[in-house]
Amino acid sequence: MYRFNRLFWKVFLSLWLSSFAVMIVTMLVIGELADRDNFKSKINYQVKLQTERFIDRYESSMVFRERVKNRKMRLKKHRGEHWPEIFEKLPLITIHDADNLQILGGKRPPKGEKFSFQVVSDRGNHYTVAYYLKEKRDYFERWQTFIFSVQALLILLSATLASFIVSGIVVRPINKLRGHVQRLKEGEFSVRVADKLSQRGDEIGDFARDFNQMAEYVENTLTGQQQLFQNVSHELRAPLARLLAASGIIEQQIGDNHPSVTRIQLECERLSVLIDELLSLAKLQQQQANNAVDICPIIEKVVADNQFSHQHRKFVFDIATDVQCIAIANEALFERALSNIIGNSVKHTSDDVCITIKVSNPTNDKLLISVEDNGAGVPLDQLTKLCEPFYRLDTTVDGHGLGLGIARQAMLSQQGDLQIENVDPHGLRVKLTLFKALDSSD
Repeated sequence: MYRFNRLFWKVFLSLWLSSFAVMIVTMLVIGELADRDNFKSKINYQVKLQTERFIDRYESSMVFRERVKNRKMRLKKHRGEHWPEIFEKLPLITIHDADNLQILGGKRPPKGEKFSFQVVSDRGNHYTVAYYLKEKRDYFERWQTFIFSVQALLILLSATLASFIVSGIVVRPINKLRGHVQRLKEGEFSVRVADKLSQRGDEIGDFARDFNQMAEYVENTLTGQQQLFQNVSHELRAPLARLLAASGIIEQQIGDNHPSVTRIQLECERLSVLIDELLSLAKLQQQQANNAVDICPIIEKVVADNQFSHQHRKFVFDIATDVQCIAIANEALFERALSNIIGNSVKHTSDDVCITIKVSNPTNDKLLISVEDNGAGVPLDQLTKLCEPFYRLDTTVDGHGLGLGIARQAMLSQQGDLQIENVDPHGLRVKLTLFKALDSSD
C-alpha cells in the first residue's frame, strides 16, 4: 500500500496541483475575456436599440422633444452632476446631434469605459451616441459556477490522468532499481539492471549503468576477499598440522609436559581456532538462505548450553506472552551470532554478573533480541570498534577479536542488525534485530 510520503505521491500531487492550477487559471482568464466580450456585446446591442427608439421618438414627437429640452435646462441649472436615468438597467448615455449639441446627458462625462457609435435616423439626421460602462464583477458567483461545471470535471480528470502517467514514468524505473539494490544488499552480487533501463539516455539510464558498474565492483571485491580468506586459511592448515606432528615427536623425545612443547601445542591450538573463525567469517559473507524461523527454541538451546558449561553463572531468559517470535532468519547463523554474543559476555564479565536475554516486538515488523549484563560496561569511544575484526578491548583475555565481528556479519546476512550500547547505571547491552515473518500477525 502506498504511503503519502512516497516519491510517487509527491510527484503525483505536485504535477496534479500544478496542472490543475494552470488549467484553472487558463479557463478563468479565457472565461473572463469571453464573459467581458459577451457582456459588452449585450450592452452595446441594448444601448443601440434604446437610443434608436429614443431618437425616433425625439424626432417624431414635439411633446417628447420639449420634455427632453426642459429636462436639459433643469440639469444646467443644477450645481451637481446629476444624470438623467431614462434607460433602466443601462449605463449612462450621452447623445449629440450633427451640430455637436448635446441632446441627452449630464454636465460632465461619468466614470467608466467610454464606447461611442454613430446613429442615422429615419429622417437622415446623424447623431453621436456614447455610453460609459462600469463592469460589475461577481467573482464568488463566477468561481461557484466554474467549480460545478463540466469543464471543471474534465480539467480534474485530465490533470489526474496526466499526473498518474508522469508519476508512473518516473517512479516505476526507480522502484525497479530499488529492487535491484535490495537484491544486492541480500547478497545476490550477480544482479544487474536489464538493458531496457541501462540503455536509456536520461538520468535513470545513467543511474542504471552506474549501478551495474558498482555491482560488478562489489561482486569482484567480495569474491576476491572470500577467496583470499579461504585460500589463506587452507594454506595455513597444512603447516599447522606439520607443526603439531613435529611437537608430538619432540614431546616423545624429551618427555611429557615439557614447558616448551606445551607452549607450542597451546599456540597451535589458538592458531587452529583462529583459522576456523576466519573460515566462518568468509562463509558468512556468502549468500545465505533465510526463511521463517521460530527463534525462541534457538535462544532456549543456547542459554541451556551456556548454563551447562558455566553452572556458576546466572542466565535469565525473559519473554512476554504476546511476543511474536517468528522471524525471517537463518537458524544456524542466528544461533552462531547469539552464541558468540553470550560467550563474549561470559568471557569479559565476572562470575557474579547476571546475563539477561529479552525478546520484544518494538514495531509491527521487527523482532528485538537483547543480551544484557550488569557488568562494568565499555568506554563510549570503544563501542563502535567492538565489532571490528581482530579488535580486542582487553588483551589479557584469550581470543582473537572475531566473536562480535562474526555475530554482526551473521546478522547482516539475515537482513538484520546488531547494535551495542551501555546500560544505565552500568552494564552492556547487545541488540539483535530481525524482520518478523509475514504470517506472524499481531
